[in-house]
Amino acid sequence: MRKNLTYTFIFFVTLGLVFSIHLQVFPQAQTFLIQSYTINAVLAIAALLLLGIGMRKNNNNLANLYLITVALKLIVYFLFFHPQFQLDGTVTRNEFFMFFVPYALGLLAEIIFLARRFN
Repeated sequence: MRKNLTYTFIFFVTLGLVFSIHLQVFPQAQTFLIQSYTINAVLAIAALLLLGIGMRKNNNNLANLYLITVALKLIVYFLFFHPQFQLDGTVTRNEFFMFFVPYALGLLAEIIFLARRFN
């Protein structure tokens, strides 16, 4: 349990540092960045919790749980982020990175979590 709290703390510190850098690069998109980082952090923590529960109960369903978390993230992307990106008709590189950077950090956290649990 203590390892999980330490790991979660490191995840949030890293996410906060990257957010502050991201905010300096795109100060005009502050509201969207806050939403993006918050939503992706909540989804990453939910995925980590689901995967942790799945590992304790039955490792055979771990792949299914992981796919469910990926599907959940895709659903959130298409319901929340994609419509906002398409308001002007195109998805710019900046818009893409406003979503993808926190998403990638959450995904990296999940992968590291799984790798450490199986070692």
